[in-house]
Amino acid sequence: MKASTKSLTARRVVLSGFFFLTGICFASWASRIPDIKMLLGLSDGAFGGILFFLPIGAFVGIPISGSVTAKKGSKKIVIIASIIYPLSLISLGFANTTTLLAIGLFLFGMAGNLFNVSINTQAAALSKLFDKSITSRFHGFWSLAGFAGGLLGGFFVANAISPLEQFVFVAVVGWVFLFFGHPYLLVGEPNKNHVSKIWNKPSPLMWQFGLIAFTNMICEGMMFDWSGVYFQDIVKVPTEWRTTGYICFMGSMTTGRMFSDNLINYWGARKQLVLSGLVVTLGLVAATAYPHLIVSSIGFMLVGFGVSSVIPTIYGTVGRTTEPSKVSIALASVSSIGFFGFLIGPPIIGFLSQAIGLRWAFLTVSSLGIITALRANQLKKYL
Repeated sequence: MKASTKSLTARRVVLSGFFFLTGICFASWASRIPDIKMLLGLSDGAFGGILFFLPIGAFVGIPISGSVTAKKGSKKIVIIASIIYPLSLISLGFANTTTLLAIGLFLFGMAGNLFNVSINTQAAALSKLFDKSITSRFHGFWSLAGFAGGLLGGFFVANAISPLEQFVFVAVVGWVFLFFGHPYLLVGEPNKNHVSKIWNKPSPLMWQFGLIAFTNMICEGMMFDWSGVYFQDIVKVPTEWRTTGYICFMGSMTTGRMFSDNLINYWGARKQLVLSGLVVTLGLVAATAYPHLIVSSIGFMLVGFGVSSVIPTIYGTVGRTTEPSKVSIALASVSSIGFFGFLIGPPIIGFLSQAIGLRWAFLTVSSLGIITALRANQLKKYL
């Protein structure tokens, strides 16, 4: 790995910016989901079916993302992803039919997976150059972008600005950042000797880590795509307040990720994961038991704190338990499994909502927090 003459601090700051870019692209889409759903006149079930094209695109992109990142190096792929991910976001703003939206979501899913794998490979490489854990902070900036995206979306909604105009604005700002920031990315040597291994099934241990990430990110995906709809349809707040739950969730998740490294160092990764899972369950139970503005907002905040440290903890553990030459491959496997949960969760919620109601769908997902706690406890040998 070539570090050249750029300072590690500068590289860390700029890489945080790339995490912010990928986060605000997704958050911009999530913040305008209610508008697009109403524009197309879709029911919860129908909209859930359309959302399914996003994880399909991500699933198709898994082997592509892993292999090209290993073959070409993560810097080149981060640059490419920084161009095409905002482009795919803009395509969602043009979608005025269900067909166009489905195609746009498929491309959005593929581009998002490419960004996710390449940016986490960069993070793993840069983390090895520090003598302390820095992974959670990177994911903290992704969460901060989600928080900022919620505020930005609320501003655009309040000012009757269309989703397309918002998406173009985000894309242009992102490309300006890419122009100035790409020289600070690490130049990694292509890992051609291990390209074929990305196509193989993950090891049993990586599957276990991936399944914890999967259950946790189902909760994250649900909160991104359905929190606004939940506050609008179940809590029944005025239109200008519908992003309250999303903002509470993202604000607490961002705060949690900024401090989770300290907590992990204090009582260990296993206890942190167990506590995180239980807090997620508590938050969702509270939000669904009494769907009131204040109670549901507090519940969504608890969910944010609960999910905040799970993914950074898992990724950090993967780095510690994997041979140095295979870390990027392991991360690609685990992050893809987890990210698939992030993408498949929203359409599942749509189907559950159609069948049993959105409130009961949220309550059903609360059980995943307990599963996260149980799985983490069973892996105490590695955590």
